[in-house]
Amino acid sequence: MANQMKLQIITPTRTVLDETVDSVVLKTSEGEVGVLYDHEPVVAILTYGLVRYKVNGQKKVATTMGGFAEVTKDRVVILTDASELEGEIDVDRAKKAKERAEANKTKDGFDHKRAEVALKKSLVRIKMGGGK
Repeated sequence: MANQMKLQIITPTRTVLDETVDSVVLKTSEGEVGVLYDHEPVVAILTYGLVRYKVNGQKKVATTMGGFAEVTKDRVVILTDASELEGEIDVDRAKKAKERAEANKTKDGFDHKRAEVALKKSLVRIKMGGGK
């Protein structure tokens, strides 16, 4: 585990990932942050987006739907409302969710903030799933 660290992604319902990684790139409220072993401790606010990480040189990706990341010398712990790994995304379902959210944003009497959140989530899923 020399120069590697532990990456954990945890939601209220499950531990999505618990793996030893080479590096992590987080999408934070301040922009993208790259993390390597022996990083200075930090707590960051995450936005809706992708977490990119490498395992033995192989690039991998997961979604995060907001939350927090705690970085220590040898560990990154992500607490998020929802997260999915590659292969768990149904792109067709995400595209339909995007269409519903866009339609709901224009409806009178609908919770527009909720529609905006649903739209952001669907766009992250589509991006990860390779859809346009």
